[in-house]
Amino acid sequence: MEEAKKANWERLLYTIFFVIIAKIISLIVCVVVIVQFLFSWIGGSPNEKLLSFSAALSEYAKELIVYISFNNDRKPWPIGEWPHQNL
Repeated sequence: MEEAKKANWERLLYTIFFVIIAKIISLIVCVVVIVQFLFSWIGGSPNEKLLSFSAALSEYAKELIVYISFNNDRKPWPIGEWPHQNL
């Protein structure tokens, strides 16, 4: 019983931590959207490096949501590994 309580508290702390990271990521995504729009508007096409970064960032956001919604017990980065780009 004590192990289950400890695991629940640990899960709660990790969930709070990852929710904070998710909020930060949403701000980063907004900046990337604005920058990509500017690249597209001025240069005619989006920046390839930002496309790669935003693809990895979207995979990471997905991993965060999957963990904090209890659909997976695998902890995302920085506890786990940075996601590989699947696009």
